[in-house]
Amino acid sequence: MIASPVIGHRGAAQLAPENTLAGIRMAAESGVSWVELDVTLLGDGTPVLCHDEVLDRCSNRQGPLAFLSVSDLPELDMGSWFAPQWLNEPMPHLSDALLLCQELNLGLNLEIKPFGLDPEQVARRVFAETEVYWQQPERLLVSSFDETLLTLYRALTADTQMAMLFDFLPELWQLKAEALNAVSIHCDCSLISREEVQQIKTAGYDLYCYTCNNPIQAAELLQWGVDGIFTDNPLLMKDLLPSPCNA
Repeated sequence: MIASPVIGHRGAAQLAPENTLAGIRMAAESGVSWVELDVTLLGDGTPVLCHDEVLDRCSNRQGPLAFLSVSDLPELDMGSWFAPQWLNEPMPHLSDALLLCQELNLGLNLEIKPFGLDPEQVARRVFAETEVYWQQPERLLVSSFDETLLTLYRALTADTQMAMLFDFLPELWQLKAEALNAVSIHCDCSLISREEVQQIKTAGYDLYCYTCNNPIQAAELLQWGVDGIFTDNPLLMKDLLPSPCNA
């Protein structure tokens, strides 16, 4: 499970292009010990980092990722939309991101986004990459909003730590978490109540809230008992980071 009160969201999404190797490096430089990244598949089944189903928002191209294959990756610029200094920042293969996180001693919350693809294929492709390229199982947490995908992923491994993602906490959340053998619950920082925090913690689960970019709100959530927050800008949360990161 995550052992940090501050997790870099999509790397460090306010400081560098999201879901890129540059963003992972920036997160490490900002002092966090864990990052959250999004993984999905290209049309040929290649696992890559990307939050969206289409390229339009964060690249020099438009259109669905499902239309791309690995041979298209050299043409993508995932950085210059953010700032000129990241011109031609590539869309990372999942394997490259896994290796870089470990090189930088970062734990990883890997959120899987199936985007209507065959969830079994997505689960198998992502699992195959983590099996080969990730060597620290205690520093990897797999999550998704898609319960079917998580169930299929769990069928591939009894050992991987898993988290359930919710906007609003559903009535049967604990039954869902127990069925998955999840270790943590991740909820929207603006939609969860203090009572729900207490409910989750009393049930024995870790609780992390996304996406919090307000230090005052973050401090309040931690005071309620939340274990940590995902943030786009870890530099805003330096007072919440343990030593020596806040030195």
